[in-house]
Amino acid sequence: MNRWRENGVKSAARYRLLNRGPKKKLGTRLLFLLSSKMAASRFRSLSEENIAQLLNDKDSENTKKSTKQHRLIFESYLKEKNIRNPTTAVELAAVLRKFYAEARKKDGQMYSKNSLCSIRFSLCRHFKQELNVDIIKDVEFNEANRVYGAQCVELKKQGLAKTEHKPPIADEDIEKLYRCGIFNTENPSTLQNKVFFEIMLFFCRRGRQNLRQLKKTDFEIKVNSQGKRCVVKTNDELTKNHREHDVQAEEGGMMIANDSPFCPVSSFEKYLSVLNPMNEFLFQRPKSSGKGEVWYDNMVVGENTLGKKMKVISQQAELSTTYTNHSIRATTITILDRSGFEARHIMSVSGHRNESSIKSYSKTDENTKTNMAGSLMAVIDKKSDTEKVVAFEASKMTEMRNLDCLQIPKRNLF
Repeated sequence: MNRWRENGVKSAARYRLLNRGPKKKLGTRLLFLLSSKMAASRFRSLSEENIAQLLNDKDSENTKKSTKQHRLIFESYLKEKNIRNPTTAVELAAVLRKFYAEARKKDGQMYSKNSLCSIRFSLCRHFKQELNVDIIKDVEFNEANRVYGAQCVELKKQGLAKTEHKPPIADEDIEKLYRCGIFNTENPSTLQNKVFFEIMLFFCRRGRQNLRQLKKTDFEIKVNSQGKRCVVKTNDELTKNHREHDVQAEEGGMMIANDSPFCPVSSFEKYLSVLNPMNEFLFQRPKSSGKGEVWYDNMVVGENTLGKKMKVISQQAELSTTYTNHSIRATTITILDRSGFEARHIMSVSGHRNESSIKSYSKTDENTKTNMAGSLMAVIDKKSDTEKVVAFEASKMTEMRNLDCLQIPKRNLF
């Protein structure tokens, strides 16, 4: 009866009405009433604003930022050309046909091929929402897309199609990182440096994506089927390539313990033990020294600080060049490819959707290029040595002929 009092007078009256009659039907009526009440409250009612917000939250912040930026470029083009905003697919196709060929940066320079491609994809997202059209697939935009393709060819001719990927970290620089003290596990800042680097390396993480949101509970230390201690991820997360329509979550990599003094699992375990128990996040602000049981403040490291962390580490360790967070991801893919792992296995760690994306990372490293150049030089040097011998023999014969002319005894000279 307490439940009916909470629901008000009408519900109580309904309860008395339904329970009139033989007591044997009381249970049936109560069951019917409860099931009706549950059915009435099972589904939540959402307003159009709620649904619009749900759709808006589907895309990442970077995607929304990119879409807005490129939409403003298109609107600036319309304003400069004195063209009214298109409201139909036919009007939009006519505008895009010229826009693809005439789009320029603020300084008047042409966009690179990749930039023009990004603008096109952003406009596609925008007009799907605004006009319910697909500027890439719909037949009304075939002519505009042919112009886009021709412009991409032109950009390639002018050298504007090259993609600059972040370089992988050289083997010598990786060795220097572990030897110079920047990964010292007895100091809060350097211990965090080591854990940060190894999480990025072993789990092949992108730049600054979700770093600030990582929590201690996102990872766990366990024993695998081979009896080795390892660190694995426990939670799936939204990433650049994994948002909707995913049948399987992104697997990611793992850390494996070993007997090395640089064991990543031991460092991670120590790091967890000295984190601030009042804070749930993984990357907390380090204290000045490793004294006491807690080495970190009850404060999360900022997104910008985490985003520039590898750059700062590079400068502090005086590496051969300044690397970025994404360089660590490129290093993981390069090492795995160089070690002979299949692309499908690398993709399970990196989260890429197709093998062509892996190939863009799998470049010939500087050491291999040096060895290749050395092999070519060896042939040149060998040829040069042969030419030297031939030249020496020729000069010797010439000198002997000259001596014959002078009638000087050869034995006195040789």
